[in-house]
Amino acid sequence: MNYSLPALRAFDAAAMQGSFRAAAATLSVTPTAISHHIRGLEDQLGVKLFERAGRDVVLTEDGRRLAESTAKAFGILDDAVQTLRRTSRKAVRLAAGPIFTARWLMPRLSDFWEAHSDIELEVVPSYQPGAIDQSGVDIVIRWERTASMPKDAIKLLELNPVAIASEEFMARFGAVESPKDLLGLPLLHQRDHWGWLDWFDAMGVRVPMPLRGPLFQDANALIRGATEGQGAIVGWLPLIDQDLREGRVVRLFDEQITPTHGYFVETGSGNRARRETENVMAWLQGAA
Repeated sequence: MNYSLPALRAFDAAAMQGSFRAAAATLSVTPTAISHHIRGLEDQLGVKLFERAGRDVVLTEDGRRLAESTAKAFGILDDAVQTLRRTSRKAVRLAAGPIFTARWLMPRLSDFWEAHSDIELEVVPSYQPGAIDQSGVDIVIRWERTASMPKDAIKLLELNPVAIASEEFMARFGAVESPKDLLGLPLLHQRDHWGWLDWFDAMGVRVPMPLRGPLFQDANALIRGATEGQGAIVGWLPLIDQDLREGRVVRLFDEQITPTHGYFVETGSGNRARRETENVMAWLQGAA
């Protein structure tokens, strides 16, 4: 038996929205058309798919089983179409955190355009890019501890940690004479406590108790907190070079610490073979 694809699409939209009217708006048709499709599908299947609940509709048990299948099926179709669209447009989707995008990638975009004017780069904001996910991302830029990355990871950029704060912070709490003094002052953290823990370890300071202080996923918010005197942070050279030059923050010490964190690049196994993805990967490594 052949089932109408528009009817299945109408059912899928109604199942997700919980409303024929909302499904109609999603598909740019009338609520009557949605109702007609659902009624025809129920007649074909010989089961009831929805129960009325005021102005909304609720899936029956049979409806729930069908909805699980249509969601998967249309998801597969949508992914395939997006992949073909990106391939035909020579588009490459890159996921990266906001500070990397704003402070490293953005100043180099004109260079990328000159080298690869035929590639459309789509930058996807991601605070924790992690592994390749199901959203069609071709390349992921990861910010991680160097010690946590596998040996075969592709390192893009090493980051040198330095303790920084604002002049306002220094005026409020007084000069910081030694690294140990920071244990008693407000500290702000990026994602987890490892930035400060690695910094204290490199400076020879034993941390006697768990570190406290708010965690921020967005490093731009963290830097703003530091510039406004809310706390001291571990800043990462070279990403904070401009902040230091313009005096928004100052280094608390003249420390020279071996890089503890960095940006690493990864691609999905299926994406690596695409020429456009390989070209972007090569450009990123060359620019770094």
